[in-house]
Amino acid sequence: MNPFAALHDQPPVLLWAQLLLLGLFIASYVAAVTGLLDARGRLRAAGAALLAGVGLGFAFTPWTLGAMLAAASVAGIGVFIGTSWLLSRLLGVHGPAYAPQAVAAPAREEPRPVPRGARRGFSQPTAPAPLH
Repeated sequence: MNPFAALHDQPPVLLWAQLLLLGLFIASYVAAVTGLLDARGRLRAAGAALLAGVGLGFAFTPWTLGAMLAAASVAGIGVFIGTSWLLSRLLGVHGPAYAPQAVAAPAREEPRPVPRGARRGFSQPTAPAPLH
């Protein structure tokens, strides 16, 4: 029997939990393998992906179906990342010219004097005053 045909035999009560766990797995896996977060954030995202992946095994009736969906998600994300990397290499938008540069901190500006009659904390109005 085709394991993916067992998707039709899943209890409808668990459908929301299955979709929630699969979405959490995909989102946290993407956050764990990309540079979206710092090291601590990637570690937490990897832990969330691991817990969601284990939860997929419990949520699906044959646990192998949950494992196969998690593996197919990982493979799909890998194909997407590989394709985008290859496309950026072929188009020439990948390299040291496009690497993030260190930006110097802007110089601190001296406070400007506030004109008489102006309220503090707000900028000057840009629209002309209404005609009376």
